[in-house]
Amino acid sequence: MLFQAFREEDSEEYTLEEYIDHHNGTTWFSVTNEHTIFYFDIEENSLFYVLCSLCLFFFDPLISEDVFTKLDNVEDEFQECLYKYKKRHDEFLFYSFAQTGHPANKFSIDDLIKLRNNIDYHKLYNVLAKFKERHYSAHRMKLVIRSGLSLDIMEEYVTMYFNSVPNNRIPPDNFSKFKNDLPFDTPAFQKIYKVKDNRESLTRLKLTWALPSLSDFYKYNSYQYIPWILVYKGKGSLTSYLRQKMWSPSDDIILDCKTQENSLYRLIQLTIVLTSAGRKHLKDVLDAIFSFINLLKRAGPQKEIYNDIYECKQNTFRFTNYDEEPITFVRQLSRNMHSYPSNAYLTGNQFDSNYNAKIIQKYLNYLVPEMANIMILSKDFNDFELKKIEPWWYTAYTDIKISKEWIERWKVIEPLPEFFLPSPNIFLTNNHFLMPISNKAISKYPIKLYCNSVSEIWYRQDPKFCSPECCMHFYFISPLKLVPLKNKVFMTLYCKLWRELLAEELQPAILARFKYKITATIAQNMVQYSSFITNDIFENLKIRQIQIYYNLLISDPKSFINNIMFSILKLDYYSYIDMHTIIQDITLKDFQDFVKSFTERLYIQCFVQGNMMSTVAIKTVQQFIKTINCSPLHSNTIQQLRGTQIPLGISYYKIKNITKLDTTSVIRNYYQAGVTTIELSTLIYLLSNILNKKIYESPIDKFEDVEVDVVESDGILGYSITISTKAYYYTTEYIDKKIDEFLKWFKNDLKNLTEEELDVYKERFLESRSHDDANFEAEGERNWDEIRKCTYMFDLHEQEILALKKINVNNLREWVADHTPNGSNFRKLSLHVVGTISKKYVSLEYINDYQQYKSDKYHHYITKVEDYKEKLFIFPTKSSNKSS
Repeated sequence: MLFQAFREEDSEEYTLEEYIDHHNGTTWFSVTNEHTIFYFDIEENSLFYVLCSLCLFFFDPLISEDVFTKLDNVEDEFQECLYKYKKRHDEFLFYSFAQTGHPANKFSIDDLIKLRNNIDYHKLYNVLAKFKERHYSAHRMKLVIRSGLSLDIMEEYVTMYFNSVPNNRIPPDNFSKFKNDLPFDTPAFQKIYKVKDNRESLTRLKLTWALPSLSDFYKYNSYQYIPWILVYKGKGSLTSYLRQKMWSPSDDIILDCKTQENSLYRLIQLTIVLTSAGRKHLKDVLDAIFSFINLLKRAGPQKEIYNDIYECKQNTFRFTNYDEEPITFVRQLSRNMHSYPSNAYLTGNQFDSNYNAKIIQKYLNYLVPEMANIMILSKDFNDFELKKIEPWWYTAYTDIKISKEWIERWKVIEPLPEFFLPSPNIFLTNNHFLMPISNKAISKYPIKLYCNSVSEIWYRQDPKFCSPECCMHFYFISPLKLVPLKNKVFMTLYCKLWRELLAEELQPAILARFKYKITATIAQNMVQYSSFITNDIFENLKIRQIQIYYNLLISDPKSFINNIMFSILKLDYYSYIDMHTIIQDITLKDFQDFVKSFTERLYIQCFVQGNMMSTVAIKTVQQFIKTINCSPLHSNTIQQLRGTQIPLGISYYKIKNITKLDTTSVIRNYYQAGVTTIELSTLIYLLSNILNKKIYESPIDKFEDVEVDVVESDGILGYSITISTKAYYYTTEYIDKKIDEFLKWFKNDLKNLTEEELDVYKERFLESRSHDDANFEAEGERNWDEIRKCTYMFDLHEQEILALKKINVNNLREWVADHTPNGSNFRKLSLHVVGTISKKYVSLEYINDYQQYKSDKYHHYITKVEDYKEKLFIFPTKSSNKSS
């Protein structure tokens, strides 16, 4: 309702949501047990208009009842609510275990379905109006604004708009009579539940304990010790044990422990992802969990561990880049204002040094087997073993009473010899001093310190951000070609295995805010390892990678169409389908042969930026390279990355959505521009900004999900327009036609564009690009990208400014005319993924729609990607990775 209120601007009527969307913003809301949060982002120059509209919502009555009853989104909201809740069906089953009449079990999904099926608009409108008047009062609201504007300006406007928001001074509903109850102390809670869950490929095991709430959890935050140590991933941990047994995958998300706090109770929920082997050994997994809990109880709270946790949280607060996800920071800050005193709004509980062993021990004592709820969610349960159906989503489940034998066993089970508590974290330091900066003039850009036949070292100190951090990048270039598809899959497994081998060893470093990232490229990669790998470990790794490829295919049609696009644009690039097929047959012996060949000869690019002296940087890198002990490359052995040129005219590729029940259709029209130059790059990025802005004035505005993106592929530039829809709304041919109409409309619209208006777009473009180097990591990543690609354009922003000055309205009009339909350099690749309407689709296949298009030399129909690519011109090779 808040975002659907109508406002007027320039004689046009918008809902607040539409206005925010038209000004490059987004809107969200979230509802928890005791709080509702509305949050949005928007262009800075439109902020105060939205703030004014926002405050009017609290002054004005709701939109009229007549308008309300005509809103399509009322039914859509119910549908959206039901869809979201369906994805959380296990949560609603869980809350039904609470005592009848308790707030935790007050509103069932049954009520929501009844409301949806029998909407009484008059009654619903009155309920909403009363709810708004009762609860949306100034004394219960917290407002957070984050902007680049000065504090004085923001304070002035906030005071102007929100100073008089109505205050009814009515306290929140009082639930104190439930304060001393344990809502989940019920027979239904203390059972094992098997639940059918088709959403996840792997089985999940959830153990939940309900604990009493503390009166002031800000002052008694020591209990966080428990979830922290339960999810610890280092040596001696529960995670380490489950990985070694291969009962859980080696991914970072295999084990999670969440706490939910409100004024009536607290939940501690431990979630473990299980492999098929883990599911077969479910009893052993549960034994391990209670064995580890008994270790914590026997050892008791450890102040040294708590101090490490406290120091890690301090470092997290101090060095987190809040510019990366500003909306998340704003949302968390608004929550903190409801929970913490004013001096802790920003820090929350990060600086809570109040170690309280009694609180920790009290909560450890609640983690007993007879008070646990155990839920197993899996798609692999046989229907005959699930004897019950929950009434809301018709999810099959069954409940089993936990045997006394198991409970008694878990109470006294000894800690396993593999379990021990974390050692002191040697990576934590209080030394955050900056290295002295040389008296000599520091280069504005990276410089090459050292180069030989095996490596090159680039370096830049950090006089700009003066952060006590240092980034080190390594790029391992191998002569081993990845043209055989197997080698590409091997490289992916190679990097994945390296990450997994490091995960346990470097867990203390990760907690101390060290970061590392290992990635593979089409031609090279960035890792080297030495370890004994068994066939079981390799097969487990292979099975999980097969599932990853499969999930990439089915989870997101946009990701799928992106993969298809690059398989056409890049000479040596493989689709997820290709990799999913080839990985089935590879063996450990094949993999070992690949690893041996890969590490024999290497050329290593290195870049060090930040709080490290140049002499130390050279010494550190050379010691690392000495450990690798590789030989230099033979001359002219590095594989060159090359791209394809789309032929003049239009190339079509159309396939069905690989997920047979997915109704989502996606069309991406890619328009190829040419070989990258600073002039072309600047023009394309400027054009993309203008196109994104013009969407809201054009014929394609009616589609909800429209994206205009710049596409850079191996030194070749272009841009794409992507639209997602439902197959039962529009055909992809219709959307393709509308995109063509949009470009035609845009070309005509450019005739009215003035130099002054273009200058505004240029200014916005430069402003957006200035954020690229807004922090230490972002600047380091951009510099490293220039080194790795051998472009060395460290002064990119300065060159873009110069290039922008040369672009005028006539340049823009001429370029658009040449690169749109009927232009002399019009090269379009039209990719269609068609969603399912009928459930009778039985296979993924190319859709032959020749009859729908013109048949001439400017229209090309792709049935097999490789056959199409064989006929394409290949752009010349790029320069070697070795710089002069």
